[in-house]
Amino acid sequence: MRSFRERYAALNPENRKAVAKPTSGIPIEAIEAGGFRRNRAGEVFVSESRHVDARVLALLERPIVASQLHFKQSLNGGVRPDEMLFLDTETTGLAGGTGTNAFLIGLGYFDGTAFRLQQYFLRSPAEERAMLEELRDLFSAFPVLVTFNGKSFDWPLLDTRFLMHGYRLDFNFTHLDLLHPARRIWKHRLASCSLTSLEREIYGIERVGDVPGYLIPQLYFDYLRDGDARRLQSVFSHNRADIVTLACLLETLLQLEAEPERVLRYAEDRVGLALSLIAAGDLERARRLLTEVLPAAGLDPALKRRAQKELWLLLRRAGRAHEGLTLLETMCDETVGSRTVDLFPYLELAKYFEHIARDYRAAERIVERAIRMIDLAGRRTERADLIYRLNRIQRKQRSVF
Repeated sequence: MRSFRERYAALNPENRKAVAKPTSGIPIEAIEAGGFRRNRAGEVFVSESRHVDARVLALLERPIVASQLHFKQSLNGGVRPDEMLFLDTETTGLAGGTGTNAFLIGLGYFDGTAFRLQQYFLRSPAEERAMLEELRDLFSAFPVLVTFNGKSFDWPLLDTRFLMHGYRLDFNFTHLDLLHPARRIWKHRLASCSLTSLEREIYGIERVGDVPGYLIPQLYFDYLRDGDARRLQSVFSHNRADIVTLACLLETLLQLEAEPERVLRYAEDRVGLALSLIAAGDLERARRLLTEVLPAAGLDPALKRRAQKELWLLLRRAGRAHEGLTLLETMCDETVGSRTVDLFPYLELAKYFEHIARDYRAAERIVERAIRMIDLAGRRTERADLIYRLNRIQRKQRSVF
């Protein structure tokens, strides 16, 4: 077995001594369909396959227009499906940095009516430059890169490897990282928003025999030791499944633009979408969605309270505060007997009656209710502000008569 120092040295391009390819065991070309790509830097093994899943091919029938709803940047005028490159990497570690490299780089793109998968594999770290030589032309050919957590991990890692090998490249692509919009929508219901969790919860797919991500680096190091690629079959399958799910997830996010009710069956997910719409500035759609979802039974109390607050703020901002009075009264009633004291609905009602309706008696009653509530809860810190507000309302009320 090689020492850690030897393995670490092998992963860095400044190590001028070529690392010998494993000679024992079953080679990768015996278990994976593909062949070798040769260029001026050497050769690299590339596994190739085609995927014809209907969920992926649905992207061919949908306009690819990424709006501010899901991504910080938009695709001006949209793009064709065959202009998108889907990327997922398997690496020698999860920490990143110069000591980590990607030994398997999976790419997916549309080729006619099929989804083509290519997986670039390092039989030894000495082949890394040859792999990067192949990849730089491929990355340059696509205007859109699609990843899952790629902005934080996959792409910075690859960019570092390009730089370490002396490449000075400026890839001019739009990077769509699906992790962030997925989290905004599904984090309120799911304990994990990993790609495999989303695959299971959204598409009902349970992977059989899948390898856990934390085991993958060690499987590769074991392969480097004895050259037996059989242990890597599950790694290649894992990588292919991630790329396919990545394409499916993009199609789902695009479908949410027009048909959220067909995609999101759970109230928590619809609240997540509504919050995303608010962040994107699509306030009217957010208001309609929150109005529809709030009556749903079983909604988490904390998430329901946040949705109620956001709906009220939307109504107030639109000059339709009178439509939200029943909502605020409901929030006040729900606060009674609750372990947490929430003054928000009381203060908003008091502001409405004092400053908009100028119904000082109603404003007075609301503030007095709030004072009684915090007194029962033993919370004294807010009392002074409420008393100040009450005295001001009472002065206004006396000046009217």
